[in-house]
Amino acid sequence: MEQDRIIDKLYEAALIPEKWNDLLVTINREVGTFAGVIFTQSEIGRAFIATPEAEEIFQKFIEGGWDKKNSRMERANKLDHAGFLCDLDVFKESELASEPLYRDFLYPHGLGWSVGTHIAVPNGDVLAASFDGKLRDGPIPREKIAWLDAIRPHLARALSMMARLQIATIARIADGLGAFGLPACVVNASGKLLSANSLMEPLIPSVLVDSRARIALRNPGGDALLKQVLGREPTRDGWSDVMSIPVPATEDQPACVVHLLPIRGNGRDLLPRGIFILAVSILASSALPDASLLRGLFDLTPMEAKVARLVALGTSTEEICRLSRISRNTLKSHLKAIYAKTGTDHQAYLVRLLSGAPMPQSWLAHES
Repeated sequence: MEQDRIIDKLYEAALIPEKWNDLLVTINREVGTFAGVIFTQSEIGRAFIATPEAEEIFQKFIEGGWDKKNSRMERANKLDHAGFLCDLDVFKESELASEPLYRDFLYPHGLGWSVGTHIAVPNGDVLAASFDGKLRDGPIPREKIAWLDAIRPHLARALSMMARLQIATIARIADGLGAFGLPACVVNASGKLLSANSLMEPLIPSVLVDSRARIALRNPGGDALLKQVLGREPTRDGWSDVMSIPVPATEDQPACVVHLLPIRGNGRDLLPRGIFILAVSILASSALPDASLLRGLFDLTPMEAKVARLVALGTSTEEICRLSRISRNTLKSHLKAIYAKTGTDHQAYLVRLLSGAPMPQSWLAHES
């Protein structure tokens, strides 16, 4: 494919991220390598996309911790070269066989010759691309490296443009939820606040605290749950669970529920894993929510929602069992699940949470 067409496709992929996968396959074929990977890191988070041949190998590379002990990248960074580098630019050929990266990872996978670049953008973004060839095919030809150098500035600009567009798109998601009356913001996997709609702003700092390290809930118990979710390692498909965190009422703030919803990419669009929508449902009325609302707020089963509402109404244990047609042991099981999902640990706490009554200061102090 002509170089000009590749450059056109780079800028097209910046606007339509789903096209990066096919474009990466095309560049890989033009260079004549076996596998290719593009890695990006911006304020949104980290992301990578790989050719089909590279996906499993790159996953093993990360899982084996080779990204943290990558001697090839360390040497290349020291050269501070504004272009692509091959193995023989950073190592003597006699060194390769004894280098752990080659000896223990690349060679066992049939690889051994590569060409790559590392680009630090003024706005703080980091971009990297690597194309790996089979060991049996020998070093990457210099003319192929020159071809990559010619498209490198366009690759950098396209990836940087895409990151900025992603931030704008994510901001529109939060604004869209605001149109439905829902306070919402967007945070990355570290808990950094990326964007918030106008309805969320009055809740900072009464419900949420935007600290330098990460966004936090003012309620200590709720913040412990938030920190736990943000601290999880993602699966290969990113984060999968929607988390609902109850926040009890205070003297100047009604009870609310904070929902953390992962934004999932399609695996082909370089969308960083670990981007969350954080939305807040305010329990503005002192009236007890009905069972269907409780199910939606806390992801309760129909029976759990029914039991939770009966408990909050002050119904006795015997009466709950009779109305729900369940045994005491089954009721205990339901209550255990309800406490776990609502972040409570005893009946009085659950009643106050669901009724929107302020928590006694002694309870809040006990949580912290």
